[in-house]
Parts: sequence; structure tokens; C-alpha cells
Amino acid sequence: MAPCLVSASTGAMGSLLTKLETMLDDEYILLNVRRDIEFVIHELAMWQFLLDVADTEEPGQHDKSCADLVREHSYDIEDKIDNSMSLMLHHACPKSGIKKHMSKFKNLLPVKIPYQIAKDIKDIKSQILEVSNRCERYRFEDVCLARTEFVDPRLCTVDTCAADLVGIDGPKHELVKWLRNGEDESVHQQKVVSIVGCAGLGKTTLAKQVYDELRINFEYRAFVSISRSPNMATILKCVLSQFHAQDYSSDESEIPKLVDQIRDLLQDKRYFVIIDDIWDMKTWDVLKCALCKNSCGSVIMTTTRIYDVAKSCCSSNGDLVYNIQPLSVADSEELFLNRVFGHEKGFPPELKEVSKDVLRKCGGLPLAINAISSLLAAEKIEEWDRVGLSNVFAQGEKSDIDAMKYKLSLCYFDLPLHLRSCLLYLIMFPEDCLIEKERLVHRWISEGFIRNEDGEDLVEVGERYLYELVNRSLIESVGVPYDGKARFYRVHNVILDFLMIKSMEENFCTLTSNQSRLDYKVRRLSLFANKDPSCIAQLDLSHARSLGASGHLGQLISSVKSNALRVLDVQDCSELGNHHVKDIGRNPLLRYLNISGTDVTELPIQIGDMGFLETLDASFTELVEMPGSITRLRQLQRLFVSDETKLPDEIGNMKRLQELGDINAFKQSVNFLNELGKLTGLRKLGIIWDTNDILKSGKGSSKEKRLVSSLSKLDAGRLSNLYVTFYLREKDGFIGHPFLPALNSIREVYLRRGRMCWMNKWLLSLANLEKLYISGGDEIEQDDLRTVGSIPTLVEFKLYSGCLGPIIISSGFEQLERLELKFSFSQLTFEVGAMPNLKKLDLHVYLSKFKSAGAGFDFGIQHLSSLACVSIVIFCEGVSAAYVEAAEGAFKSMVNAHPNPNRPMLEMTRESADFMSQDE
Repeated sequence: MAPCLVSASTGAMGSLLTKLETMLDDEYILLNVRRDIEFVIHELAMWQFLLDVADTEEPGQHDKSCADLVREHSYDIEDKIDNSMSLMLHHACPKSGIKKHMSKFKNLLPVKIPYQIAKDIKDIKSQILEVSNRCERYRFEDVCLARTEFVDPRLCTVDTCAADLVGIDGPKHELVKWLRNGEDESVHQQKVVSIVGCAGLGKTTLAKQVYDELRINFEYRAFVSISRSPNMATILKCVLSQFHAQDYSSDESEIPKLVDQIRDLLQDKRYFVIIDDIWDMKTWDVLKCALCKNSCGSVIMTTTRIYDVAKSCCSSNGDLVYNIQPLSVADSEELFLNRVFGHEKGFPPELKEVSKDVLRKCGGLPLAINAISSLLAAEKIEEWDRVGLSNVFAQGEKSDIDAMKYKLSLCYFDLPLHLRSCLLYLIMFPEDCLIEKERLVHRWISEGFIRNEDGEDLVEVGERYLYELVNRSLIESVGVPYDGKARFYRVHNVILDFLMIKSMEENFCTLTSNQSRLDYKVRRLSLFANKDPSCIAQLDLSHARSLGASGHLGQLISSVKSNALRVLDVQDCSELGNHHVKDIGRNPLLRYLNISGTDVTELPIQIGDMGFLETLDASFTELVEMPGSITRLRQLQRLFVSDETKLPDEIGNMKRLQELGDINAFKQSVNFLNELGKLTGLRKLGIIWDTNDILKSGKGSSKEKRLVSSLSKLDAGRLSNLYVTFYLREKDGFIGHPFLPALNSIREVYLRRGRMCWMNKWLLSLANLEKLYISGGDEIEQDDLRTVGSIPTLVEFKLYSGCLGPIIISSGFEQLERLELKFSFSQLTFEVGAMPNLKKLDLHVYLSKFKSAGAGFDFGIQHLSSLACVSIVIFCEGVSAAYVEAAEGAFKSMVNAHPNPNRPMLEMTRESADFMSQDE
């Protein structure tokens, strides 16, 4: 197993070895420390036992002590090397190696710097010898202890009385109905259902309830559970034993022969087999081979936490992947009350608010509700606030808590090391936070969590890591992304509690709510505004690598001093002003800086000294002008500014810049617009085309020509994604004769002001337009809608302006995958065959408009053959509750009438419910 650059379990070991090997290749003879570096590398290679300890769920105490010691020292050693190198090469890129810069700088360095570096290497050598001696005194055990045996909690749930279950009737009836569909046909095809969802949602319980209801209709039946490391011979024998209703005592252990026996037995038999908790596709491949297809109406039901495994099980046409959902608020309350109070009718008044907070934390997870309710039932009422709102896994020993921890531990230790680190990093964000994909991935990159695999783009690798965490049901994407690439992600509160415990064990991240390890150096610190800021003074922050903050924390941020800081993310920190960031330049190793959404209006000139900075996000700030010194940031790859920010003329010097946005083009100087064309590495560019300023100054023609010339140069280079936001006026020269040519890189167009008909001809000339958003302009006409439908490459269309007349869609929109209509309309109809690739539909429905027009609610949603998710916001103002309920019923009926077994997910929310009329 190749070590990660930086990971929760192995610290900075991988990164440290990489840097030392690079130093050894470089011209370090001048420092006379080559032998010392070789010695350090050799000794560090002996520390690779960290990988073995990391993969052991319950290592021995000696092993754990050694691993903790080595991990912490690896961080300290890397900090020392990085700080030494920053003295010499703070203008050089850490990824480009040291060698090519050394010869340039070695004759210009002050005499004391090479000697300081030589001294640091010798100190590192001494430090390593000390650590090795201490580990020897710990008497490191060669063999790690096996994990303590634990009774699988599924054994306690599969036989639960149906009368004691809550919220299961709906899912059970839906699955039973689907499995019974087609029983009257002469040929009964085999069906496969895969129930998928995170640990604790009740997948096993649901499968068992369906099994109990239908098993009498099948000649052969079996219910088998799979482990993380299954013994396939034992599992196949278990299946045979249940088919024969007796113990299978054969000594046969060859899997092919067992598979053949099962196949021969099932050739012409109707069978129902549940395979519970599959972890990988190889296991399914063996079982699928044994459970042969026939025309007897057989059923296979699987449960899994991994979506790709579910899809693999359901690869045939007509098979069903069933995404099990959390309990509703009402069902959560019922389960909670049953477990805590017996079968009480409601919450005692004094416990109503804290009970709501507890259920919010549980997030509809039955296992979590059972676990926390068992704790609260044993506590005095005055202790509920403390118990219910603290970390659920820090509450002592309870069987339900242990069961939940066991299930999540299985998921955690099934992850490779690099994914564990990425998952643990999510505790840097507040509870219930919507975590933006790009923000998270680039913080991972800056921390060194993402491995460069065969020269792949690190962002793409990071997005793949994100997908894998979603695939394993450890985090969830917010909404259903039509292209599989959600913009925001969220962590379930119970999983977050578990990750906090694991983080504390590895000293991975310090939270202001957890002071239990003040004896350790802080490696990462997450600050939240609702915590006591006085605790920060007790912490050693000199080695902090990441600092994340939210809320009113400006003064705390300005007081943090860390020479090891890689990530500083203070997005949306209210009251963060210029004086809080005036010393930002004292962080020489900083790679990621996010001040988006703050009150900062000015950055210090010293920001140009941060030679390792790769991301600078100053969007949604009051920053009037970016200091000219940023053009010295030769490693900067991503720069985002406010639409009012003026950038320096010498922008062309920033050759490594890959992303730039959102630039209000005509607020920039003519020289800037000319220099823009020199950014040959630019891949993604966002510009705002607003001619208001140049119309006033009379400099429109010159600026437009310079901008078009630069964009054309970029379009011919590496630029692959140009998104343009338009504010159009009748006198700005765009109408009818667009000044901006049809560039191949234009992927997204936003119209914030003006009429769509002014740009229809230009839109049709764009060869690669993928996304079109219309908002803030005049109402569009039917011809405009037909124009949009005829854009062959369009995959996303958002319309926030009104449309004149009814909306009837029968053709066009051949590639469209997402549609948002968020305005007042009185008629919407999707005819048969419309939008064949549409996956995501978002609607704002103003019911008063429908009532006044006497229109119905049959939109024809069932005709959208590829639809995966429907999100409807119902505006209730001016109509009765009965009318709202009738509308909601109509939408449910449309979704239920969808022909595919994997019918769309329906999300409905009410707005302005307090303003419903009282008349019936």
C-alpha cells in the first residue's frame, strides 16, 4: 500500500519521504548533509509500521503509543523542513522540485541560511534517533491484536416484532407491490431489488419484513448476511442449508462445486433469496453465478451501503435500486416516544424543545433514535440537555450506542487511508453545514490528502474521492445532481459525532467544543462562533496546518500565529475587517486563503510574499482593488474576486493561473484587458459583460475590442470553460449584432438584464453552450422558448423570468438534463416524448395563479421518461389548505404513474403557508 502524502493515521510520513528524496536528488553537496539526509530516509522507512497499525481497529497499547509518537513527530519534522526551504525558496513552487532553483539561488543566499538548513537536518537526525529509542522502550509488538469480537447488531433487529416498527409500512408495501406486479403473466422474469442506504437506516429490517410477507409464495427461501471479508464457501453452504431446511454438513469447500450445486437445484424452482449487507461487487459476482436466472418469478433482494454495488446487482432491465429514506419527522417522534415513554401521546411540555433538538441530531436514522432514546430513558430529566446534545458516542457504555459505533466502524475501516483522512476532514465544518465541493476539494489538495495518480489532475482525483464517499453512504450529496456531480454535500450528524471521536484518537483536528487533548499540539483547528473563545488561549497553535472559522471570530483569527499554516478559511466570518488580515503575509506556507463573504475592503501588499499560495477567494467582499503585489504569486492557480474589484494591469505575469472569476470586464483598465490574453494556462474564466460604465465614459469601443481580442486568444489556447453574465441595454451595441463572437469555450450564459430575443441568434451560434440561465430580464416569449429548445448541446436551463402564455413542451430540448422554472405560470404541460433525457425538474408553483385561471395540475410529469428527481415548492398564499392538499396529491399521483420501477424521488415544500385563506 503506497502511503498518502498526508493522512490522519500516518501523519506527514508520505509527504516527508517525498521531500527528502527530492532534496537528495538536488545539489545539496554544498550543504554537506547528504549522508544525514540518507540516514533520515533510511530511518523513516522503518516507520512504515504505521500502515499496519492504521488498518487495525483495536491495536495493542504499545503499538498505538508508538504510532501516535511517530505520527506527531512526522508533522514536526516536515514543518521544520518546510520552514527551512521557505527561507531559501519562498518564490519557488514545491511541486516543481528544488534542483532547478537551487543553482539559481545558492550563490545569492545569505551565508547563514545554508548553515541553518544544515543545522535543521542534523536536528531532525537527532530527533529521529530519539523517537526510535523511545519506540524500542515501548517494546513494539510485531503482531497487532485482533479486533474484539462483537455481536452483529443485525441479529437483534431482524426478529423485531412488526408492531414495534415505525415508518416501515410505506416502504414495505411499495416493495411488495412491485415484486407482485406481473405475477399473473405466463412468463415470470427474475427480479432483483437492491436496498441501499447508510448504516442504521433499517435496510436489514425492511428486507426481513418484505421476506416475511412473501416467503410463503416461494418453494426455496434463504436469508444470508455477508461480512466485510466474507468466506464465500461458508455463505454458499448457508444458502444450501436453508434450501434443504437442514444443516449442510458436507466438507466440500471448493466454491465452483458449491455454485454448480445451487444452480442445478434452482434451474426450475421459484426461489426468494435475501443477501444482506454486500460490501463489494466480487461477492455479488459469485452469488449471481449461483442464483441462476429462470422464468419462475424468482426474487433476489440485496442490501448494501454502497451505491455502485446496488447498481451492479440491478444491472438488468426492470430491476430496482431502492434508496431507503430516513424516517419522517412524525415517524421519528413516534419511535422516540415509544422508546422513552412507552406509548405516550406526546412530549412532556418541559421536554418538547430539547426533544426536537435530539431528533434533529438523529436526522431520521432509526438506529440513532433508538440509541439516544435508550440513553435519555435512563437519565434524570434535568440531564437531558447535557446528554441529548453532546456527542452520542461519548456517553459511556450502552448496547445501542455500541451497536451504532460498531456499524460505523465497519464503514470507516473499510475505507483506504486516503479516504479516511478526507472523511475526517469534514469535521472542520459546522454541524448541518452545506459543504461546497470546490471549497472542500481544494482544501484537501492544500493539506496534501490527494495523491497524484499517474499525472491526473488533482481536482478530478478529489472529485472522485467525493463520489466514493457518497457511493459508500458516508456523506450525502444535496439534491439529485443530473450529471452525478453535486455542488454541495452534507454529513449526517450521527456520522459527524463518530468522526469526532476518531479524530480525537488520531489528534487529527481540534474543535473548540472538545478540550480533552490539550497535551497534544493542534494540527487543525475548527472555530465556531457559538463556542467559548477563551479556550483558544490554552491551545498551542504554532503547528496548526488548517484553520477554519465561522461567525464572529475576527479577533481570534488575527491572533493565530502558525508557521505551518496551509489552509485559512474564514468564509462568511461576520465582522472580519482589514485589521484582522493585515499580517496575513506572515504565513509563508499558506496554500489556500478564503475570505469570501467578509467585510474586508483591502489586502496588505505583503500578500505578494506568500509564494506557495494556490487559491485566493475574495468573492463577495467589499474589496475595491486587489494589490499589485499579487502578480508576484507565481503559484496562484485560482483567483476569485467581487464584481466591484479592480485587478492590477500586470495580470499577464500570473502564468500558472487556471481559474479566474468573476471579472467585471469593463471596470478593468484597457491594459488589463490586453494582458488577460497572456494567461495561456487559463482553463476556466468568468466575466461580467456590463457596459454601463463604458457607456458613461465613452470608452466602449476600445475596451470591447481589447476584451474580444484577449478572449479569442484564450479560446484558441487551453480555455475550456468561459461563462458570461450579461447586463444588456438597448443602446449598448449588443442587440442584433453581438460584439462577442461565438467562442468555442462559451459553456454557460447568464442573462441578468435585458430581453432574451436580443441574443437568440447569437445563442444558436454557440457550438458548446451547456447551461443557460435567464433571470431579472423581461418575460420571455414562446419563440424564445422554442429557440432554447433548439440548442442541441444544452443540458441545463433555468428560467427565473416569466413566460408569456402557457408552457407546452412537446419537442426540442433533446439533451436537456435539468430544468428549473421558478416564476408564476398558469399552465405547464409536458407531452408524451418530451425532454427524453431530463433527470432533474425544479418547479415553483404559485397556486393562486392556477386557481384564478381554473387550470388543473396534470403537468404530464409522468411523460418525462428519464426523470430521477422532482423538487416542487408550493406557494400557498391566497388558497385554502384543502386546495394545497389537492395539488400535493396531484403531484404524487403523477410521480406514482411514472412507468419506470425506479420512479422519481419527489420533494415538496410549502412556502407562505401562514397566508393560506380560511375559506373551503
